[in-house]
Amino acid sequence: MKRLFAALVLCAATLSTATAARWNAETTDWSKNPRPAIGDWGFDRPGYPKGLYIHGITVKEGQRVKNPVIYDNDVYDDVFDDEWMYAMASLGRMDIAALIVTPVLTDFWTFSQPGWVKTAHDSRNTALAAGINPRCLPPITVGTEAGSEKEGENKISEGAKLYVRLINEHHAKHPDRPMIVNIGGQGATLATAFGLDPSIADKCIVYYTDIRVYNGHYQWASRIIAANFRVVSWGDDNWWIVKKCQNEWNVLPRPDRCRASENDPMSGEWRLLTQMHNPMLDHMVHQFRNRGEYCSDGRCSDAYADGAFIHAWLPGIFSDAEVREVRGSEVLHVTGFTPENEAAVKALTMEALLDPRAYRFRKK
Repeated sequence: MKRLFAALVLCAATLSTATAARWNAETTDWSKNPRPAIGDWGFDRPGYPKGLYIHGITVKEGQRVKNPVIYDNDVYDDVFDDEWMYAMASLGRMDIAALIVTPVLTDFWTFSQPGWVKTAHDSRNTALAAGINPRCLPPITVGTEAGSEKEGENKISEGAKLYVRLINEHHAKHPDRPMIVNIGGQGATLATAFGLDPSIADKCIVYYTDIRVYNGHYQWASRIIAANFRVVSWGDDNWWIVKKCQNEWNVLPRPDRCRASENDPMSGEWRLLTQMHNPMLDHMVHQFRNRGEYCSDGRCSDAYADGAFIHAWLPGIFSDAEVREVRGSEVLHVTGFTPENEAAVKALTMEALLDPRAYRFRKK
């Protein structure tokens, strides 16, 4: 049976290569492309917000983004995109279709990471304790679990089956509004879902943080995704924006002093989070003070670092992009992310995180 399934997957992948979802050439004159289609992209389309325009994703100024999101990450506890996403959903500004955890890395760094499943459940539970609307938070679904890269290839999981079902169900109702898939870890679950049903590649847009380097190291998965899906790749040039000191941050809330050891939870802009007396926001400040990515001397990373999908809500986050070969295939790779972009991300994310209406479901 395993050999049969592998043969079917190979056949499906071979057949799909000729019809892989592709990005079209950049539109530089919208008067010559008045009726864009899925796969069309460019900058500053008239009538739409400034910034990177992606047809089917970018909406007119004042309209609400209605594309549902499948959020697929490895360890939920190393970045803060999930907290922002929960707040946005609770405010009615985002539709989270699924929360998937893919607890694998690479053979080089130990492939199986079962402890990461707990970080996903902890993240969701903390959000619920904070008062995030429970109706907005799907249960955690586990994706690929395996002992090695080879064992992980086409390893069917509940996460892979959920991808297929949700993408197809949404496409049947809204073919002009692709599902947003946000991957902040290894892409094993989505790659396996493609093996189950290659047609899903045409029905979604994949925001993939760092497919070229760190999160793309599991090359079996990243190459399948790059070859067959429309991928917005962000990361190898701008991911984990390094600042020498925490008080130099432009994206994350900035404390008063350089080192975490010099800052208490009420330092600088951290006070805005701490004074909410909210477990989810308290946890963010705890991470700023204790997690190495954010508090190592001389390398204080400044980013909602798995959050490429923020682009749908903020087209101006990216100031330049190009179709570039990554992992052996063409992806839409972001090439411009400036201090102005950083400030825009901060304004958007802090607005949601600090809105008390996001936490109105907290039990007293």
